[in-house]
Amino acid sequence: MTGPDTDGAVVARRAHEIFAGRFDANVKRVDRMFIYLMAAQWLCAIALALWFSPYAWEGRIKTTHVHVLAAVVLGGLLSGMPIFLALVRPGAIGTRFVIAAAQMLWSGLLIHLMGGRIETHFHVFGSLAFLAFYRDWRVLVPATVVVAADHVVRQVFWPESVFGVLTPEAWRFLEHAFWVVFEDVFLVLSCLAGVKEMRGAAEQQARIEVSERREKELASTIQTSILPRTLAVEGLDVAAVMATATEVGGDYYEVLPVADGCWIGIGDVAGHGLPAGLVMLQTQSAVGALVGQDPTASPDHVLCGVNRVLYENIRKRLHHDEHVTMSLMRYHRDGRVVFAGAHEDIVVWRAATGTCETIATPGTWLGMTSDIRRATVNTACQLHPDDVMLLYTDGVTEAMDGKREQFGLARLCASLEEVARGTVEQIRDHLLARVRAWSPEQVDDITILVARYRDVDAVRVTTPRRSVPRFTAQSALDAI
Repeated sequence: MTGPDTDGAVVARRAHEIFAGRFDANVKRVDRMFIYLMAAQWLCAIALALWFSPYAWEGRIKTTHVHVLAAVVLGGLLSGMPIFLALVRPGAIGTRFVIAAAQMLWSGLLIHLMGGRIETHFHVFGSLAFLAFYRDWRVLVPATVVVAADHVVRQVFWPESVFGVLTPEAWRFLEHAFWVVFEDVFLVLSCLAGVKEMRGAAEQQARIEVSERREKELASTIQTSILPRTLAVEGLDVAAVMATATEVGGDYYEVLPVADGCWIGIGDVAGHGLPAGLVMLQTQSAVGALVGQDPTASPDHVLCGVNRVLYENIRKRLHHDEHVTMSLMRYHRDGRVVFAGAHEDIVVWRAATGTCETIATPGTWLGMTSDIRRATVNTACQLHPDDVMLLYTDGVTEAMDGKREQFGLARLCASLEEVARGTVEQIRDHLLARVRAWSPEQVDDITILVARYRDVDAVRVTTPRRSVPRFTAQSALDAI
């Protein structure tokens, strides 16, 4: 696991990525806003030109006023370039600068069309406020320079178009520039505060993401470390695999060899992340302890004991609401399997007929109530030579394709029948491949356990695909 220093670097890097993404998204959003604003200003300028100075009449000749031409032609140029850049290069700093300059030139054009009316100068301050939506104080620099230069040049050559009088005071442009700079100060402070707030939010999200990632890593360690390292059962060929999803769940399987057979368990904890992993660890520990205490006990007796442990820990101590769906079975050397607990249907491929049959697993969830004895019963089935028993979790049958159709039990049985005469490893790999091909995006843990009954005195040792060390208290501390 990563240490604090490494985590700090990871948080900083991720926070920068989040901030950059959010800042870019905001800039592009404001670019789109200015597309509409530029188009609206162009139409508004044409309307103002037509309204205040529509035509000059000379006898019977009708001539368009120069203000209308300025609104159409110059306004089109002022709006065309920003709109083009906002469409083809959204988010670029050059696009922001062009928009800033064009927006202030629009202020100058509107002031000119209105004959220098003082009310129209408020367009300058509104434009600066709109530019501050970028949260980039740098765009205020070209905007301020452009509006100041516009006022200076026009005061010298055409003062009436900017101030509405022919002979304004020499310092008039300085008064206007002062109020522009006055607003700039507050807008710059606002931009800096906005950026600081965005960075703080990005860092907070990055810390949450890193914490959740470490939690998932720890849950995955718990989940995989307690799996059986080897599967060696008299009279059974066994192969198993657990493929964890990105969002760690709580799948569980167990094979505990005992005299004259073994105990087999398979289950799934409702929920994801570290809480589900911890509940699954408690389930494995309880099963191992109770079976070790009395290997001859019946499955319903062991399962009721496991339920009491889970209920006490989950409901009373942790105050959580997770529960476990689980089937626990006792395999005997003569092929008899006795099981209890509610989980997915058991699939048995019969070698004599070459077809699959499904066996329901009656029972109830574990950890929901303190006493499940009335709902827990033993059920028995008989395996014959070369029969294959398939156990799985809902990550197999509920895997969905692009059309949201589940893989389903019927398709699972058909896939088993295709390869049932192969080795248990071949069956395991074939089923896992079929599920993954059906649902390329895995959203839940997938667990498959395949057992073939052999009516011979032979022991085969197979290992699960994921071979990991046993989970210990020390490994949990190391993981943390």
